[in-house]
Amino acid sequence: MKGSVSKRGSTWTYVVDIGKDPETGKRQQKTKGGFKKKKDAEAALLNILKELEEGEYIEPSNKIFSSYIEEWFQHYGKRVKETTAFSRRFTVDKHLIRENPFHNKPLSKITSKDIDNLYNLKLDEGYSTNTIRKIHQMLHQALEQAVKWNMIKTNPVSKTAPPSIKTKDFKIWSFDEVHAFLEVSRKNRHYIMFLLAIYTGMRKGEILGLKWSDIDFEKKVIMVQRSVARISGLGYIFSSPKTKKSIRQVPIPDFFIEELLTHKKTQEEWKKRSGTQYQELDLVISTETGTIQDPRNVLREMRKICKNAKVTPIRFHDIRHTHASILIAEGVDIVKVASRLGHTNPKITLEIYAHLMPNEDNDVADIFHKAFKKSR
Repeated sequence: MKGSVSKRGSTWTYVVDIGKDPETGKRQQKTKGGFKKKKDAEAALLNILKELEEGEYIEPSNKIFSSYIEEWFQHYGKRVKETTAFSRRFTVDKHLIRENPFHNKPLSKITSKDIDNLYNLKLDEGYSTNTIRKIHQMLHQALEQAVKWNMIKTNPVSKTAPPSIKTKDFKIWSFDEVHAFLEVSRKNRHYIMFLLAIYTGMRKGEILGLKWSDIDFEKKVIMVQRSVARISGLGYIFSSPKTKKSIRQVPIPDFFIEELLTHKKTQEEWKKRSGTQYQELDLVISTETGTIQDPRNVLREMRKICKNAKVTPIRFHDIRHTHASILIAEGVDIVKVASRLGHTNPKITLEIYAHLMPNEDNDVADIFHKAFKKSR
């Protein structure tokens, strides 16, 4: 490899051969100037020559960031679930392209400070810490791929500090409110869906994707193995659950078995009435013609029932929080609660519900004191 240093005006510049262009076969050179001292230019030249000799030199890409992100997302979208790609597309379009101060900056010029400034901007605009951490994850994945493609030498996201997640407060029902809600909803066609949410803590999409073949009536267990998600242009589709841990078994009590069998008889009546229009998808929760139930209809009914039952109006997902809160209040081990909810790690469960854990500090203090006295 050849290189030289020369003076241009009042500063020093180096020129170095970096090999042939793999596409055109033409000789390539790298030039960099602006060095105030000759020895600084020579040191920089020696550093590049060493990298070239050891095969570690990477010619920084001048590809514009927004253009690179589009290219990367095409690659990423083929390697994740369709529903994941659809939800991530919004984050990319909004936060990494349209509303990103460095979207027109060359990929190789993006610094850790640029990225931290983006996070601060999003905080100032009122976005949640959870949203910003999702942006961070996407950026890290995207620029890590740029490193693998030899477009940049290091990933600037690795040196950034996304804000810590601040868990939003959520509303939960008391036992009295749960009873009141179920009593009013008993004659509603969505009663079994509400019952599933309260007694199992399953996610809304998991309940909508539940099939009769997923229920073992003898072992009294529900096997969660799919979900329902909405994709623009396609409507509601079946999808694999949120994470690997989401694929799980949820035990149910005898009483619930009876409720499910009663609901099954109701579905048989729907089949008779619908005749050939009925679509047999084996769904536990369905429309009266057997198709996937639109969750928006369920949510509308839920709001009406909350009002009629005079209970705290909560989100459907807060029924899941209510289920978990009851288990924790009854002293169920956090690992078992995490398993039932399908959380990837019990740490997630603890972070969400730590404020509900019983305070046993006084007991711990007494235990320590007794042990200390015993040791004398």
